[in-house]
Amino acid sequence: MRTTTRHRTIRTSVAGAVVSLVGLVSLGLGGTSAAAAPDGDGTPVQVEAVTSEKPVMVEDLKISAAAARSTYYCAVRDGTFGCKNAKPGTGLVVARLYQHKDFGGFQVVVFNPAYRVGCSGGTGDNEGGANLGSALSNRVSSVKTYNSCDVKLYNGNNKTGATSGFIHRDNLLAFNDRANSFRIS
Repeated sequence: MRTTTRHRTIRTSVAGAVVSLVGLVSLGLGGTSAAAAPDGDGTPVQVEAVTSEKPVMVEDLKISAAAARSTYYCAVRDGTFGCKNAKPGTGLVVARLYQHKDFGGFQVVVFNPAYRVGCSGGTGDNEGGANLGSALSNRVSSVKTYNSCDVKLYNGNNKTGATSGFIHRDNLLAFNDRANSFRIS
């Protein structure tokens, strides 16, 4: 137990240092846009193999320095809309939205700092969401969700317009390059 805590602390410290060095760009809040993510595939993000008994936390994500330059963070809260934080933090990863098919290009890591177990069953609840901001809008092509969560994409801001339906994992969305906002359930 003590070794696991120490390893998580070291990983968290290293991740924080990498992020400080590369100066991640924040997601837009309330219509404010973020700077454009670099084009190009870069190094894909690797995630530890995780069973249902070990929730995926932000600090568990293995992000190389190259991938960190094109990683955005969005902390969501139940019943609210908008990113509450746009930098890595501690919390449960609920979804990752990717620029290219097969989980490539820039990514948006969506996490909930209050969660320790996962999303509730069903899709009728509101477990957070946000607008993507003008630099990231209409650029999502693949999605992964974690910890019993699902994501619904919308082609308008503020959860309006056509929707994708709830997605658990899709390496090439039928809703490709149409998302402007999302909701977690």
